[in-house]
Amino acid sequence: MLLSPNHRIFKASLYPAACYHKFTSQAFCQPTGSSLHDLCMENCLDLHTPVIPGGIDLGYFELMGYGTVVDSLAAVKKLIFEDKKLTMAQLIEALECNFEGKEAVRQMLLNAPKYGNNDPYVDSLAKDVDREALEFTKKYSKELGVHFDLRLVPFTSHVPFGKVVSASANGRKAYTPLADGSSASHGADVNGPTAVLLSNFNSKNYNFRERASRLLNIKFTPSCVTGEEGTRKLASFIRTWCDLKLWHLQFNIVNKETLLAAKKDPDKYRGLIVRVAGYSAYFCDLSPDLQDDIIARTEHSTI
Repeated sequence: MLLSPNHRIFKASLYPAACYHKFTSQAFCQPTGSSLHDLCMENCLDLHTPVIPGGIDLGYFELMGYGTVVDSLAAVKKLIFEDKKLTMAQLIEALECNFEGKEAVRQMLLNAPKYGNNDPYVDSLAKDVDREALEFTKKYSKELGVHFDLRLVPFTSHVPFGKVVSASANGRKAYTPLADGSSASHGADVNGPTAVLLSNFNSKNYNFRERASRLLNIKFTPSCVTGEEGTRKLASFIRTWCDLKLWHLQFNIVNKETLLAAKKDPDKYRGLIVRVAGYSAYFCDLSPDLQDDIIARTEHSTI
């Protein structure tokens, strides 16, 4: 779900989840797993019991479409409030008609500053959004009586969630996928993969404990990691990610042309495996929407 200034929209969905959590030990008991857990055996409790003495009760809030929200805020700030190239009324009109007959407006939005380029202008907004989400998790940790964390790990759900979200102020058309995890919006990261890492680093609020994880997808062409030099570059990139203390990084090393060919003629590419979001899968077995989402990720040709 997209972050909203009106945090009340989340409240209704949190409490049913909390009530459901109280009954999981009865409805989904796990005797085998419980027998392998010291605290469960010591207290004669099922692994799904909400409170186990000596344990910790965990929950999380999934922030969906992070890059979409940040880029939309950056476009509104830049084009409406600073440069005054658009009015709010003009923007709303373009969004309501899904940019039909408003391509000039859409191009302005697409060319506004974007998250994922190590741009302080946008990354500062991203940090504000991150902080709002963390404040939200901190507040509801107390209300729900659990340790409640922020996650940016949609596991492909940014694709179906996009199907219920209309056009957005970053130039994204209605009902298309939202940005994935903490990755940049599709095609928005134009300053190279290291800039993506730096935007991730610059947008995190490290003084909060209410955070769980951030998923980051990177797509390289095979040519940029070829040979010993390519291996050294890839190892250096991973070391940079590690030095920045970021949580998650995964790669697809494949040409866009290969993916397009596999979608067109799947029988010739049954063995093509891609990294999706925390897991790998055969590309040809994925839904068309998810295939398009992977194809649309920025293809970096240099490290």
